[in-house]
Amino acid sequence: MGHTIVFWSPVSGQAGTTSNLTAVAALLGLEYTARTVLFGHTASSFAALEQGFTRTSWQQGDLLSGTDMGVDALLRLVQNQKLQPSMIYNYTLPLLRDRLDMLPGSQRTDESFILTAMPWLTAMLDMAKRAYDLVLVDGGCGARSAWTTKLLQEADVLVICLPQNKQVLQQFFRHASLQELLQSKKHLLVFGQYDRHSTWTVKNLLRQFGKQREAAYPMSYNTGWLDARQLGDGLRYFFRNRQVGKAHENFNYVQEVRKVTQALIKECGLQPFFGGREEPDQ
Repeated sequence: MGHTIVFWSPVSGQAGTTSNLTAVAALLGLEYTARTVLFGHTASSFAALEQGFTRTSWQQGDLLSGTDMGVDALLRLVQNQKLQPSMIYNYTLPLLRDRLDMLPGSQRTDESFILTAMPWLTAMLDMAKRAYDLVLVDGGCGARSAWTTKLLQEADVLVICLPQNKQVLQQFFRHASLQELLQSKKHLLVFGQYDRHSTWTVKNLLRQFGKQREAAYPMSYNTGWLDARQLGDGLRYFFRNRQVGKAHENFNYVQEVRKVTQALIKECGLQPFFGGREEPDQ
């Protein structure tokens, strides 16, 4: 049985949630034996994920028109009690053979899909975990919607993406229901879009709130990664940079992503680093 890992942030646009997820997924595919699927559950979540992995942006309606792919197909099959774990691969887009797949999101509006899929989310994720070692989900931001709350509850491991913002952190660590959730879940804190030169380091911020024992990791702002992701070159970025030396401008960022990836592998009890793949398939 695999693990559902949900990347989520309590605030919008400050912690690079989708960027963090995309980076971790790319390095997982290149450096680990785990088979991973990116679960693009809604149209918007799929669009955010596919931006990092495809050089030519797909228009989802054109891509899936006349086909039977993506989460809509899974939803229909699970509703009819016909979905089997071995079938899921047939509805995904392969990014790295036998390592990393992407499940296209719904062709419906987000609101329509969520309303229909809410009762079936647990069943779909359970089937995905039987087919894959890791199911990576972009949980978006905020905790107000019932869909987000359901995703957080379904996570086996939560990756909480936080900014270097004391006010936001104060609200987060004082939010009683969120803290109760974290106490019941394996989780990592990831400080995205991190400024390594700021006085407010991860240690300093956590010390302010008595959270020094939390598993927390920085993922710095990196121009090379930002450009690569916007060009759809996420896999090639890590293939080119995962062995660079300490003097290289991308060294620190790659090491930060690697530490988060290693921590997730450890939390899930999966196989360690296996040496990497050859040139990624595109």
